[in-house]
Amino acid sequence: MSEKLKKISLKVAAIVFWIAVWQIGAYVANKNLMIKIPLPLETIKTFFQNCTDYSFWKTVITSLGHIIFGFVLAVLVGIIGGMLASQSKVFDSFSSPMIHLVRSVPVAAFIIVAWLWIPTKILPSFISFLMVMPIIWSHTEAGLKSIDEKLIEASQIYGISKKDIILRVKLPLIYPQLRTGCITGLGIAWKAGVAAEVISGPTGSLGALLSSAKSSIDYTQVFAVTLMIVVLSVLLENILKLLWKEQKR
Repeated sequence: MSEKLKKISLKVAAIVFWIAVWQIGAYVANKNLMIKIPLPLETIKTFFQNCTDYSFWKTVITSLGHIIFGFVLAVLVGIIGGMLASQSKVFDSFSSPMIHLVRSVPVAAFIIVAWLWIPTKILPSFISFLMVMPIIWSHTEAGLKSIDEKLIEASQIYGISKKDIILRVKLPLIYPQLRTGCITGLGIAWKAGVAAEVISGPTGSLGALLSSAKSSIDYTQVFAVTLMIVVLSVLLENILKLLWKEQKR
């Protein structure tokens, strides 16, 4: 058996194991619960029913649009901010408290505060941006600060322009840090964005669908929508990893 096949088999076995734990746990717990925990087969059935509903896919696309926009904006601002912070001690000193504040405050607190002034439709994008930007910023700054200054000096001696030093020397050297930051950030953006949708409830979003299903005590739908969120998170992460590999080639 090849190494790749072993990894796939192990992942499948792990999924089957946790589905079995879910099945057994729900079956035992439901004997004493007024509101039953949905079983795996019920959840999967509802999941596929959702997949055949055109309006459900409109909801998925709406949420994806919100979150990906915030993520892309966070990557751009994080790279620029990290580069400036690595070059200027003054800029670093003034921006550092803001970065630490954003990283320290719980996402729910930011959602509630931001909801007072930011339109509901924009809130998921803003929260995704806010949660990811410090990650990209810190990875970029740390990567640039770790570059050997002698390499930069040698580039300047050979007459390489500042623009080319950034594009051809610095960015390739911080590639691993950026890759890690983006992959980590995408997962956080997805979770934070959906959380913002659950709290603010923008029309036609996955978060609003979750909130509506909970209010109507339709917990099979809650589990099915949550399953879709997990599947999309895994797909987005793997697509991003594939894009990074293609760029590297």
